[in-house]
Amino acid sequence: MPKAKVGKLVGKAVEAADKKPKKRIPAPPVTRNNNLPEFVLKIKRKPSYKKGPFDRKVNALKKLSDEGKLFKQANPLDKDPELTKNYRKRVMDAIFAKYWPPGGKATEEGKAMANKLLARLAGLDADHVWDPQLGGPDTVDNLRLLDSHTNQDMGREIWNEIRKLPDGTPIRIEVIP
Repeated sequence: MPKAKVGKLVGKAVEAADKKPKKRIPAPPVTRNNNLPEFVLKIKRKPSYKKGPFDRKVNALKKLSDEGKLFKQANPLDKDPELTKNYRKRVMDAIFAKYWPPGGKATEEGKAMANKLLARLAGLDADHVWDPQLGGPDTVDNLRLLDSHTNQDMGREIWNEIRKLPDGTPIRIEVIP
């Protein structure tokens, strides 16, 4: 039996729909459930992590842990992808405003500094200091720049440790020297 012909317009619409990324529906957020047993999340610095940025990230998480604020949030998370994108854009805009202002007022030193900072920015992510997967908010005031490797690798490591825990499980951070 011959295959039915699809009109060009319908065919293009079907192709476009197939190419569209499927949006995951976020799970309803949960709160910390102190009736669940606390999970100890052990974090150790890998040789590939930059010491300063790693220490800042871990110290912030340890402080939140000591305050009893960390827990496993329900997944998939309700994160706004525009938030981190816009954060990076604001950083870039600030670099240009300071070192390469519009109207031809930039000095050669200013242009060189802008290019140097933009090159450094290319290796940085907008990181959630208090990870949303650990109950942190998806807000601008919770974002800081962190080297991409450390950010992404730590995020994966944390997720692999907590993903099978019940939502709301309290989490305590233990830093392994």
